[in-house]
Amino acid sequence: MIYLTLPYNTLASQEKLVIAHRGASGYLPEHTLESAVLAFAMKADFLELDVVMTRDGHLIVMHDLTLNATTNVDEIFPGRSGTNGKYLTMEFSLAEIKNLRVHERSNKRGSGPAFKGRFPYESLLFEVPTLEEMLQLVNGFKQSHGRVMGLYIEIKGAEIHRQYNLDPAKKLLAILEGYDYREASDPIWIQSFDAEVLKTMRQKHKTRLKLLQLIGENRWRLSATDFDYLKTEVGLNEVAGYADGIGPWMNHVVTGKNISGDLKLTGIVTMAHHLNLKVHLYTLRADRLPDYAETFEDLLHIFFNLVQVDGIFTDFPDRAVKYLEKTSLH
Repeated sequence: MIYLTLPYNTLASQEKLVIAHRGASGYLPEHTLESAVLAFAMKADFLELDVVMTRDGHLIVMHDLTLNATTNVDEIFPGRSGTNGKYLTMEFSLAEIKNLRVHERSNKRGSGPAFKGRFPYESLLFEVPTLEEMLQLVNGFKQSHGRVMGLYIEIKGAEIHRQYNLDPAKKLLAILEGYDYREASDPIWIQSFDAEVLKTMRQKHKTRLKLLQLIGENRWRLSATDFDYLKTEVGLNEVAGYADGIGPWMNHVVTGKNISGDLKLTGIVTMAHHLNLKVHLYTLRADRLPDYAETFEDLLHIFFNLVQVDGIFTDFPDRAVKYLEKTSLH
């Protein structure tokens, strides 16, 4: 493991990054302070956080725009859901959010855990943190331990925030500046699936922080961004004009094996590297392997060694760090 004793940007150009996806979420409920602590203890290079806003303008750490999947909101605030049974974060104050408890992510039916064998689903030990609480935690580690864990922050649902007259991107930049995150050399990335959000941050707000364009599928309907276009050479060239990297889904990079047993690669990583874009891939999970990898270590070998991505988002940062230490890539 390389510790950040040299300037951050010097090391970042050399090492393969392990990004703790929503914290050490393979072991503790996602986006909790406790999950972030464990990610730090597991030597993750970066802590990935998703942020959404409350009714009164606070940024909280939450993957979904709704509270249903990871909290007990239906028990604490019965009757507060919308017509579709969803509890939007923008309709709750921070004080109300702090009354909730966080549990393991539920499956899409809401009838049990999304992942078997993770932290007990029934447990309600944890609360929803604010972004500022996470920043204070990471700063505290830097002071008490001396190691920097970078931050990797995703802005969720810009369009729906606008309907509530909320601007999470502007709020995020203001908070980060207060914590002295200003320069491209600072240990932070900001990511979004929404190209317009990133362009606004770069062109209107003039941020110098590193930006990453996440790439999804058009059928996911995450934003008005055309992901099919972004996966082309012309699209990636446009991305290089406002961002420093791309975050493709692993299915955008490896599509399986051919009849001879060889991996089928799309070439998106090579195209991105030719444009000096970093490639940080999502999401590698030991308990949800694709059919072309027999073990999690096989999966890491494929993406770090064969495909040559620059970093990975994973729910199991300890196993990725151990793999890189063993293979001297870290």
